[in-house]
Amino acid sequence: MDRILTDPALEAQPNFESAAYAGWLNALVAGGITREDALENMANGWRFERQERITLWEEQVEEDARILRERLERERAEKEVEEQEERREAEKKKPKINDFDAGSVVANVIIPRPSQYAIQKIKNMEYVELWYFSPDGCHEASTTARSTSDSDDAYGFAEVDGIIALKTLASFKASHKALQDHDLSWRQFDLAKTSFPVHIEKSGWPDKHQQALALFFTLITNHEHRMRPRGEKTLLRYAGFVRREWHDRLAQNQGFNIGLFNNALYGTISDDVWEAERDEGLKLLQSLLAVSGYSSRPRGREVV
Repeated sequence: MDRILTDPALEAQPNFESAAYAGWLNALVAGGITREDALENMANGWRFERQERITLWEEQVEEDARILRERLERERAEKEVEEQEERREAEKKKPKINDFDAGSVVANVIIPRPSQYAIQKIKNMEYVELWYFSPDGCHEASTTARSTSDSDDAYGFAEVDGIIALKTLASFKASHKALQDHDLSWRQFDLAKTSFPVHIEKSGWPDKHQQALALFFTLITNHEHRMRPRGEKTLLRYAGFVRREWHDRLAQNQGFNIGLFNNALYGTISDDVWEAERDEGLKLLQSLLAVSGYSSRPRGREVV
């Protein structure tokens, strides 16, 4: 049905005696009724037809109102869902802080904090040099953090949970001062291996891996050869090479138990250390002989 554009109740009754209705009026009179009755019939017919249109108009208005109410309700529900989603997203982005124990006091000893680079490596469960956990490494991290906290605006791209994000370069920039494990002094190694397990525990490393590393460090620091000549140097080389190899093998899904000491490998490394020191000693001796004018070649007999 076609829509009714205006309210029929507002319409005025036409003048049926006007020329516009003369044909209709004359037809009724020609049918045998008086002019007055014809005008009355025309008026009654118009009023009946208008009432029908008024009823249809009211139904149309009611239907329009129903459709409008449904549309507004749907829009309100959609807006409410959208606002709830926005609130959830805002809640996700909102900084959070964990609760604390009101009766707990800070620990008696605070472990020095390594660089952000080292912490990120630990969180990713990747290899990182023990130097970063030594007093020298932590001091260098603290100094660098103070010097760049206000002025370091350099960023780089990094993948975080499958998403490429911008992060400060300090979070994945290695220190040029870092030393390989086998180049550490025994004191540096001893202090670093104490701090290192604390940070891997904080980062949620598996208990199995933590226990194996704890046993590994214990076997190194308590090895009977430590007090021998070249003992600490050999143990540091063993520790550095084996821990690096352990991470490489884990990445290849070929991990071994780092807590089991390999005496054969240690013997090979010990021989290498001894031979390296012997060769260095020979080179030094040859240099001293050359400077003093002596030669390793036998001299010929002088002719008188």
